[in-house]
Amino acid sequence: MNHTKSNGYHVNCTYLSNELMHQGNWLRLSKVKFLDSKGQERAWESVARMDPAKGDTDAVASIAIYRRLLHYDVIVLVRQYRPAINGYTIEFPAGLLESGETSEEAALRELKEETGWHGEVTHMSSRLSVDPTCSSSIVRYATVKINGDSFENQTDPEPRKQEVVDLLMIPISELHERLTRLTKEGHVVDSRVEAFAIGLKMGLKFAKDAEIDAASNNQSSLPVDGSCVRTGTKRN
Repeated sequence: MNHTKSNGYHVNCTYLSNELMHQGNWLRLSKVKFLDSKGQERAWESVARMDPAKGDTDAVASIAIYRRLLHYDVIVLVRQYRPAINGYTIEFPAGLLESGETSEEAALRELKEETGWHGEVTHMSSRLSVDPTCSSSIVRYATVKINGDSFENQTDPEPRKQEVVDLLMIPISELHERLTRLTKEGHVVDSRVEAFAIGLKMGLKFAKDAEIDAASNNQSSLPVDGSCVRTGTKRN
């Protein structure tokens, strides 16, 4: 029997029910029942937040770039202890939405609370899953520009007292290498931070390869520098 549609996808699964198994102070564990693509009933265990914000996302994270005139661009990351893994992680500044907030407002508030800096959202991602194998959590990513030359940011970064985090300011050109070093020191790098670093490194490599190909074919220089940030990467 063929269980696929004409576009190649499996027939849609059908949600049946969500049964509470355990409830804590912040999280609830549920048993989700559904029909798979073959029409067979199955059960799955899922974790959800007790009081998610009423919106299209639970949380926001910021890919925050700190810029100053005549300086290389720097990415802002945070180091913090995560009890669930009994270790220190390297993450993007992030947090949950508060009631009535938009994703953009939450991103800027969290950045201010964790760094003391004001930023400007230049792009907001669509809804993204965090760990869909066991969690219903949804996050959106904001690209944030921090103007280090503006008067309101002419202070050293200072997290809010309630925020127990360490700030890391890493030049874009050194991001992947610094993450590798932090891993060797015993930190756990958030998978999304690592993916961003790998993508950035690949983009710069592809851009360099394109320039080499263009030069070898006596073509005019192509406007492909791999990223919209100043990395300090030297060009030959």
